[in-house]
Amino acid sequence: MHPVIVIDGTHLEGRFGGTMFVATAQNGNEQVYPIAFGYGDSENNISWEWFLDCLKSALGHIDDLVFISDRHASIEAMISKVFPYATYTICCWHFYENIKKLYHRKDIATIMDKAARAYTKFKYNRHMEELRNLYQNAYDYVIDTGPHK
Repeated sequence: MHPVIVIDGTHLEGRFGGTMFVATAQNGNEQVYPIAFGYGDSENNISWEWFLDCLKSALGHIDDLVFISDRHASIEAMISKVFPYATYTICCWHFYENIKKLYHRKDIATIMDKAARAYTKFKYNRHMEELRNLYQNAYDYVIDTGPHK
């Protein structure tokens, strides 16, 4: 297993409702497989802490562990509590979708995609400058989020 785990919660509808929590990873052949799933009443700190505690018990310690998820505040808070030495990053797809919804402009998300995939600081800075010139508020949103994420 690569030390990268993607986690997310999905809201369940119907008779029982609640939230299903899922953790997945990718093996050496780039095949995605589930590691764990669980159910809680909602996507909140208590539920995420419970799920991450269960995940930690099942996996044990993993050096250089990285988590990827959407920007849900409870996820980031509970990862830092349960896995204090892990790195937390946000999913580019979710981030682009948030930008498109906030600013109603697909071109901004396209520039962000280029910046996120840049392999050099020069190219990253060039795309970020393009974003700043196009839409200052979107640039500020990205900077406030934290480019390291």
